[in-house]
Formats: sequence, C-alpha cells, structure tokens
Amino acid sequence: MLTIEVTRVNDSRCLNLKGELDMETLPMLERMAEAREGEGRLIINLSGVSFIDSTGLRGLLTIQQEWAAKGGRVHFLNPCPEVAEVFRLVGLEELLQGTSGEMVEAGEN
Repeated sequence: MLTIEVTRVNDSRCLNLKGELDMETLPMLERMAEAREGEGRLIINLSGVSFIDSTGLRGLLTIQQEWAAKGGRVHFLNPCPEVAEVFRLVGLEELLQGTSGEMVEAGEN
C-alpha cells in the first residue's frame, strides 16, 4: 500500500510518499507525478517509503526522464537507510538529493 500527499509551492510540486513502492503501487505514483504545464520541479519525498523494488526504481527513473524531456527537474529526498541502500546497490545513489532542509539551505526552494 502507498499513500501520497501532494503539496505545491510556486512552480514546484512535492509528493510525500508513505508505504511501499512496487509493481502494485507504481501506477498511482506515475499518475500523480505526471509533468504539467507551468511546473518546473517535482520533489519526491521518500522518507515514508519502507520498501522499494526494481519496478519502483525503474518508475522513479522514468518519471525523472519524462520531466527532463519537458525541461523540468525531479529531486528524490529523505530516503530511509534501507531505501538509500537499494539506490546505492544499483549505482543510483547520485539521484538522491539529501533532505528538504538541505535544498532550502542551498537556495533550491
């Protein structure tokens, strides 16, 4: 099961995920993450994700590629240690952006 809370600030949309990101839940995330006109950035907060499989990882990459093709950016934030380890094991740790607080400090808000 996955729940997604959506917040918006200026041209950014933040998806706060809670639960498992896998083959069953990915279609909901894909619908919620679809790039829209006038939005320049999508923030996906992974702090509530307790499990991610290869389907979930592939879905996150696809979302990032779709936004990039439309001139947008995607940031993946706050993974729990277990989810961060999955990213590391498959060589995708460079996709992780740290925490939302670090983005604010860097002027990325």
